[in-house]
Amino acid sequence: MSARMAGPKGRYGVLRGVLTGGGALLAGGLALGLASGSGLAAGAALAPPAVYPAETWQGKTIAVVRVLDKLDTHVEVLSVPVGGTAHYKNLEIGVARCLTRPPTLAPDAAAWLDLRDTHPDGVAFHGWMLAAEPGLGVFESPLYDVRMVRCEGQDTAPTPLPLAAPVVPVLPSGTPQAAPGDAPAPDGTQQLVAPPGMKPTPGTTQPAPAPSAAPVPSAPSSQVPLPAPVPFGDKGRTGGTEPKIGDTY
Repeated sequence: MSARMAGPKGRYGVLRGVLTGGGALLAGGLALGLASGSGLAAGAALAPPAVYPAETWQGKTIAVVRVLDKLDTHVEVLSVPVGGTAHYKNLEIGVARCLTRPPTLAPDAAAWLDLRDTHPDGVAFHGWMLAAEPGLGVFESPLYDVRMVRCEGQDTAPTPLPLAAPVVPVLPSGTPQAAPGDAPAPDGTQQLVAPPGMKPTPGTTQPAPAPSAAPVPSAPSSQVPLPAPVPFGDKGRTGGTEPKIGDTY
């Protein structure tokens, strides 16, 4: 029986040790996080991030286009230089411009494409295609599906202007400034003293008047007569003032 109980107790001890060690690690992690965050809580004001306006674009020299052949489900990704033309089966792909978003804005790309299907009665498309919104420019062909992917290559016009450095905001001071000429009180608070001839404003702290010196008791004069000593005896008793034999005191 004792051998059987030793196993569960041992397992309970191991489990208790694991839980205790995990709690110690969690407490240490929290303490480290608070210690590292204390510097952030007491940090200075930060400037807002510099962001380009929403209508800003950057020109590129290469347009990446994806073409889907609806007959055999084959997908081809083509890199077409701006001003050039690429061919995929019976499809001609011409690129006039390719624009992309700056890094501070949401990623997107737009290209002006000239698409033409060389089959008899083939359709054509001339206009902008956007990567993030393909439904705005659709090549309505029964054979091919064309999508704009991204822009690559070197930077060309239009080129966005460099971002201006944002101004760091100035935080208001939390401690009131003392007026010149006001002396601090002994407890560290500032006391406002009204100028001569003016009444103090209600709510302002005025310095307390200096306490007057306590009167010092004078020594007894030697000319004041002292009280007469009380004669020995019991005047309150009946039968005289002299002590009698047998009286108890």
